[in-house]
Amino acid sequence: MNEKLRGLRKSFAHAAGGIVFCARYERNMRAHIAAAAYALFFALYFYGLAGAKLAVLIITCVLVISLEMLNTAVEVLADKASPEYSALAKAAKDVAAGAVLIAAAGAVAVGVILFFDVGKFKEIAAFFGGNAFAAFALAASLALSVIFVFFTGKERRKRGRGKE
Repeated sequence: MNEKLRGLRKSFAHAAGGIVFCARYERNMRAHIAAAAYALFFALYFYGLAGAKLAVLIITCVLVISLEMLNTAVEVLADKASPEYSALAKAAKDVAAGAVLIAAAGAVAVGVILFFDVGKFKEIAAFFGGNAFAAFALAASLALSVIFVFFTGKERRKRGRGKE
């Protein structure tokens, strides 16, 4: 393999490692991944979103997940650069977390705009109410999502944001 391809492959491997690190150590990242998966599933299966609406949903999900990764990077760097309490490190962490919060709030607004349809809610309820297997599959997926979000991660030693 030539050197340029090897370098490109390593670059993608490092990026994938960053995604795995974030999913492994950050509960909020796992929550964003689960929420994005459900949003995309319902968008495609029940709402039939396509084109610009589907693109807006995908971009919204990618934005929130990407900002969560940047938040993690800021936290890791702040903890490394300032092992002792630092008001500036705290500010950096809080600002990065605030960026994720704003993006997540925007994602909720996009979700409301794309998905709020009482008639569609009734159709979805009727589908799951009239199909025991589908209802079981949904309940099982929700249980697995809770396990994924709350119980599969590893603890990363974090410094608190308050005085230590």
